[in-house]
Amino acid sequence: MRYHKAIAISRPEADSIIGTPTSSLNECVVVEDFGNWYDVRRMTEDELADFVDHLHRARIADVAAGLLTPH
Repeated sequence: MRYHKAIAISRPEADSIIGTPTSSLNECVVVEDFGNWYDVRRMTEDELADFVDHLHRARIADVAAGLLTPH
């Protein structure tokens, strides 16, 4: 994965990170994408923006391929 700093985590892990004071290189600590959670504390603002753009492009590709139905 190109975005190796975005660590896949579970929802309970995300809740724990959100509820605990912690440092982060950007304004976010976790990102959720269709039920998939990622720890993004080690990503800079630019890396996070690129990662979120990547997630959006993946969803658009899924819609175009008919794998996902927008609502």
